[in-house]
Amino acid sequence: MTQEKTYIYGKHPVSEALLNAPHTVVRVFLSPHIEDRDFKNLITKTGVLVAPLSIQGAPFLEKDAVHQGVAAEISLSGLMRPYREFVDGLEINPHTALVLLGEIQDPQNVGAIIRSAAAFGVAGVLIPEHQQAPVTGLVVKVSAGMAFRVPLVSIGNVNTTIRDLKERGFWVYGLDETAVRPLAKEVFDAPTIFILGNEAKGIREKTRELCDVLVSIPMNPECESLNVAASAAVTLYAWSTGHPEALTPKKSSKE
Repeated sequence: MTQEKTYIYGKHPVSEALLNAPHTVVRVFLSPHIEDRDFKNLITKTGVLVAPLSIQGAPFLEKDAVHQGVAAEISLSGLMRPYREFVDGLEINPHTALVLLGEIQDPQNVGAIIRSAAAFGVAGVLIPEHQQAPVTGLVVKVSAGMAFRVPLVSIGNVNTTIRDLKERGFWVYGLDETAVRPLAKEVFDAPTIFILGNEAKGIREKTRELCDVLVSIPMNPECESLNVAASAAVTLYAWSTGHPEALTPKKSSKE
């Protein structure tokens, strides 16, 4: 069964949620000793329900959770955006990049990729509904609050989505450690989508066939290959160096 809600702890992640995705916040839990006026004003401004958090915590708090007297209940379904709604409203230009997860199974990797996507100015992370680790509380936690900052988009059929994006002008790159084309050779002068494959099997064959270019990250041959999350960080950094516009802070969501 898909997890419908989760809890986040601490002022920073709760502030990220309130600023960037207030529609996902069901309620905020506060300890009586919290005196941060700016933080309280932020809660008031968003109109989110507030409930007390006792000194001893609450049943939902994880053991040893560092909550700083602040926690929030999050609707995970509210985090995901429908593909059609997202793409029809997307500003597409040469500085637009998307990441598509292709059957990634480890939620730690999903969370880390989301964090890198936010760090390097990616416009959205496309997450298949099937054969893919879903967005869970662990994913949100690993993303360090960035799951509220970068759009997370629910997609159906991966290949159908790729074809649609190609028709909209996107150039499709598949990350493949066996590819002969090195990442550093790419200019990335068109709207770009990066396909990240399964941790063990890589990108599915039919999806590989839809890629315009397969790229690899040159490495010391004596070193084991990077995992998919580390590879994503390297790739997105390489893309962002040619697109400083993507690193310009965006206005907070007003949803």
